[in-house]
Amino acid sequence: MTQHSLQGGDWELLCRISPCGMVLLDRHAAIQFLNPVAARLLGVDPQQAIGQPLTDVLPTWKDTPLHASLPSLFGAQSTFEAIDFDVPGPEGTHLQVSAAWVPDGAEKARGVLLTLVESTEVATLEQRLHRAEYQASIGKLARGIAHELNSPLDGVLRYIHLALEQLTSDSPVREYLIHIKEGLDRMVRAVRAFLEFSRQVTTPVHRSADLNQLIDDALLLVQHRAKFQQIRIIKQFDAAVPPVLDGGLQHAVVNLVKNAFDAMPRGGTLTIRTRSAQGHVDVDIEDTGAGIPEEIRSRIFEPFFSTKPIHQGNGLGLIIAKEVVERSGGSLEFTSQAGVGTTFRIHVPTAPVEAATNGS
Repeated sequence: MTQHSLQGGDWELLCRISPCGMVLLDRHAAIQFLNPVAARLLGVDPQQAIGQPLTDVLPTWKDTPLHASLPSLFGAQSTFEAIDFDVPGPEGTHLQVSAAWVPDGAEKARGVLLTLVESTEVATLEQRLHRAEYQASIGKLARGIAHELNSPLDGVLRYIHLALEQLTSDSPVREYLIHIKEGLDRMVRAVRAFLEFSRQVTTPVHRSADLNQLIDDALLLVQHRAKFQQIRIIKQFDAAVPPVLDGGLQHAVVNLVKNAFDAMPRGGTLTIRTRSAQGHVDVDIEDTGAGIPEEIRSRIFEPFFSTKPIHQGNGLGLIIAKEVVERSGGSLEFTSQAGVGTTFRIHVPTAPVEAATNGS
C-alpha cells in the first residue's frame, strides 16, 4: 500500500487498534479524532470531546509546555522529529505525550498528532532496561575479576602446598603458611562465586521448570550436610504447581538451603513449602535457627556482607539468590523472629505458554 492509497477509513482503523493513545488536533487545536486508548487515558467521553478545543476538554493542559508549543507545531512547513512532553492525566496520573506534525497534500499543517502513554509504563520499561544494562555490566565486571584472579591464585596455592610439604610439623613458619592458605582458600571461593554470579545475571532466560522437581534436585546436592548436622527436612509440596520461568532457580534454592543450615549448626528442622495461586508460585524455605538480628536485617542482601566466620562465608550467597529470582521475574523476601527462625519466600510468576512448551 503506497502513502497516497491510504484511505480515511484505513488510518482510523489503524488508530483505533493502536496500543497507545492517539489524538488528532486540527489547526485550531480542536480535537478531530481520538482512539479508545486515548479516551481511557484522558478520562473523557469521545462523543463529547470531538470538535471541542483541546484546552476546553483538558483545562489542566493550559499551562503545560505542550500547549505553549502548539502554535509553532501548527505553523510547521516541513516534517520534524516528534517532540515529547509530560502532562497531567486524570486522578493524579501522569502521561507522556509525543507531538508530531501531520502534513496534507498542500504541505500545510493539517494538524498535530498526539500519541499518549502512561508515564508509569514508560518508567517500568526504563527500569527494566536499566536493570538489564546493570546486570550485563556487573556480570562482565565479575567475570573479568574472576579470570584475572584465578590463575595467580592457583599458582600461589601450589607454592603454599609445596612449602608446607617441606616443613616439619613443629616449624613456626608452618602456622603462618596455614593462615595464608586459609585466606587464599577464601579468595578462591569468592572467585568461584563471582563466576557463578556472572553466569546467573548474563545468561538469557528461555526455559521453564517444575519447581517441585527442581527443589528435590537441589536437596540431593546438600543431603550429606543435612545428615551430618542432624537437620530434619520436611517437604510440603503442592502437586499442582504450574511451570515457572527458570533463570537458575535451583542455584537460588541451594544457596537459601545452605543459609538455613548455617543458621542451625546444632540441628533443627528445615521446612520447604510450594503453592500456587493466581498466576504465581511461592516457595517458602523455613528454618528453626536463631533468627536474623533486627539490626542487620536491612543489610543481608548487600554484597560481601556476612556474619559467618571468615573461613565459612563470602557474603555473596543471598545476593546471587536474589538476582536469580528477579531474573526469573520474581522477588525474594524474608521474615524472621529471634529464637524461632527465618523464612525466605521465593515468589515467581508462572511461565508463559511458549516457555512452558519449550522448557527443559
